[in-house]
Amino acid sequence: MKNILFIVYYFPPMGGSGVQRPLKFVKYLREFGWNPIVLCPEPGAYHTFDDSLKKELDQLGIEVHRVSGGTPLHAAGNKKIRLPQVIETLLRKISTFFWLPDNKKGWIKPGLEKAKELIREKNIELVFSTAAPYSNLIMAAELKKSTGIKVVMDLRDEWLESHLIKYPSRWHKRKMAAIEKNTLEHSDVITVINGAYKDSFSERFPDKEIRVIEQGFDPEDFEGVSVKSQNEKFRFLYSGLFYGERTPDLFLRAVSEILNEKPELRDQIEWWFQGGLSEPVKDQINKLRLTDVVNDLGYLEHNEAVKNLNTADVLWLMVGHLNQADKVTVGKMFEYFGTGKPILALAPEGETLKLLKQYGAFYRAHPGSLSEIKQVLKGVIDDHISNRLPKPDQNFISRYNRKNITRELASIFNVISS
Repeated sequence: MKNILFIVYYFPPMGGSGVQRPLKFVKYLREFGWNPIVLCPEPGAYHTFDDSLKKELDQLGIEVHRVSGGTPLHAAGNKKIRLPQVIETLLRKISTFFWLPDNKKGWIKPGLEKAKELIREKNIELVFSTAAPYSNLIMAAELKKSTGIKVVMDLRDEWLESHLIKYPSRWHKRKMAAIEKNTLEHSDVITVINGAYKDSFSERFPDKEIRVIEQGFDPEDFEGVSVKSQNEKFRFLYSGLFYGERTPDLFLRAVSEILNEKPELRDQIEWWFQGGLSEPVKDQINKLRLTDVVNDLGYLEHNEAVKNLNTADVLWLMVGHLNQADKVTVGKMFEYFGTGKPILALAPEGETLKLLKQYGAFYRAHPGSLSEIKQVLKGVIDDHISNRLPKPDQNFISRYNRKNITRELASIFNVISS
């Protein structure tokens, strides 16, 4: 079995969607001839910790090496911290102004020292580095330059044109473009999560091999979990966070208007949120008088979150009116696929809608149109009452099994290492 060094930042005991991709790769890679050795920083102050993911990691018996984080968030120690949204937005702006490519640069130096030690002592044949943060990729590039080891750079988002980055000036974007170029040019293969990102990176790096390794769901997470809804009320569920321009404002207004028109529905329908609602969203729920039909579960450990996905009748998804939103595919959508439940998506034309059309069991409204959201929501409710909610394509669902996706990744490693 060959040893591969995994360079990650978001890893258990940290929680959230960014942890899932590297954790599940690590879980299944040994079945395909690769033994992952993980290098990551100490968690530092973070908004989400997940004991269920930590337990899953511990049971795998994977070798994990942690180094000093060296970032502003590590000064506070390893503890949970949740900042008001206005403070988070301000800190994000400050971070983009002063730290490029991101504020995780502090872990590059200690990470590099440890990585070189592991490469020498563990007979490492390949490096896999996943972003975000992009600092992980800079570390991989430095390893390539100093040791000549083969490197795969994985991106869960765009980089230069990321919908999550708002550049303070043209200089900042030019600087980021230079960092991206000087980093990715040292990759042997670049992996991305969808075809739109592949096209985007291919325009900037036409000489690089770029492969799509999609997101997915772990079927073992669903074992022993009932997929039948036994709810007294028709239950919609949203899993995840709202941030930036991705807000549920129009959706909540649509719900409010429908309930005002048909008040009898208040006793028949409920909306669940898991992940944690911000104070502005809670305030809007109060103003719209929706507290009696909304259940805010807060952040739940991953195993509990999966159980709730399976108890819902309809799962709703939101891409939102973001820059480059047509290229975005959010990780939670693939766990939605794993349930086989109908999906109500607020999404523009683009990658998300392409996948939903193949899935089959979906409803879609444009995220910026109140009238459209309201009309589609009424249609979902009518279909439920008439017992005609759509069913998904099971063959499509099987494509996104994390084990199968890991097999695809291992095949890339095999070619590079040979």
